[in-house]
Amino acid sequence: MKKFAILLSFVVPISVYAQTLSLDSCLNLADKAYPLKKNDAFLRQSAEINNKISSLSYYPSIKLNAQASWQTDVTQLVIDNPMFSDLLPEIDKDQYKVYSELSQTIWDGGVVVKKKELENAQLQTNLQQTAVDIYKYKEQLVDLFFVALSLQKQIEILQIKQWKIENVISDLRAAVNNDVAIPAQLDILTAEKLVINQNITNLEYEIKSLIQILSQYCNTDFEENLTFLVPTPELNPVAELKRPELMLFDYSSQQILAGKDMLKSARNPKVFAFAQAGYGRPGLNMMSNDFEPYAIVGAKLVWTPWEWNKTKYEMQLLDVKSSMVNTNQEIFVLHQNAKLKAQAEKIAKIKELSLQDQTILDLRENITQAYLAQLNNGVIKSSEYLNVLNDENTQRLNLEMHQLMLYEAIVKYNILKGEIYE
Repeated sequence: MKKFAILLSFVVPISVYAQTLSLDSCLNLADKAYPLKKNDAFLRQSAEINNKISSLSYYPSIKLNAQASWQTDVTQLVIDNPMFSDLLPEIDKDQYKVYSELSQTIWDGGVVVKKKELENAQLQTNLQQTAVDIYKYKEQLVDLFFVALSLQKQIEILQIKQWKIENVISDLRAAVNNDVAIPAQLDILTAEKLVINQNITNLEYEIKSLIQILSQYCNTDFEENLTFLVPTPELNPVAELKRPELMLFDYSSQQILAGKDMLKSARNPKVFAFAQAGYGRPGLNMMSNDFEPYAIVGAKLVWTPWEWNKTKYEMQLLDVKSSMVNTNQEIFVLHQNAKLKAQAEKIAKIKELSLQDQTILDLRENITQAYLAQLNNGVIKSSEYLNVLNDENTQRLNLEMHQLMLYEAIVKYNILKGEIYE
């Protein structure tokens, strides 16, 4: 592996000025640039406005009313004495009044306090739902990042193969000039070099496309020669689940509990003070036909002791919702644990496959060197040398891909637990 790293440093030199991108930097940039992140501020602003609206219940309310009516009968006082019959006025059946009414809540049964607690619980649930959506978005970015890494590794391996062929072409060209080898052998290697160039060009355009996509997601203008850094995550299989969905389930349960408290407080008695001032006919004296001002002050208690089990049914509905949240949480944990076991098996498989990668590569390199010596001595053809060189190149790619697949599998294992790679 050390020999390969030294060879790679000569074939694919990285400029000290080249722009690099690590996985954690990519995820952090995408997190800041994701439009859904703006919803947090909107949700908090909405909750703040709702709290202000709820607090208005403590302020007195003032209403202005006007009323004109006609009724079929009015209050009458009958006195069986002709001497006093003319002294009693006849009350008009048309009545008028204009009045203002002020009402002040003295005790609301704790409704406003519980309503604010419910609104805060709803805020936390909505904020956590946003966090869940962003987490899933980051999972998609991890896939894109490792696709780019895979393409980058393929280009590096092809460049090593290209470098080796160029060295062989240089030696073989001298042999052709000295009539030791035929030109056709040189043409075979030259054609293979051109095919490698095509493959590299194709991969480079695919990487450019991914860089453009990541530039949009991260709101950053990445350079075309962007180098993706290989992450080296650590595996911690004993850690507990920390997925944001679990916290979302907790907040949903708290919201349901806050809803129950709200229903309970709504059943409490409520006490109000009120004042009314007006002008009308009749005023407070029902026996007068004159327009008069009047005023009333007082207090009242409002309580609904029986509401046909409405609150009971609403409580039952919240209990059903709570059971659904608990069930969904159990299903989610079940699926996550199953995925974690499958991912752990995948990690074990990749490790097993990669145990002999370096040994096989060393053997392939020895075979290639032996065939190169035979090619230089004119014992074999260029096509035979290319066959073993392709085998070596395939094995080198297997080694690199297995290592990259292992890192990706560990990152995704951690993500399944709820630990985004940092």
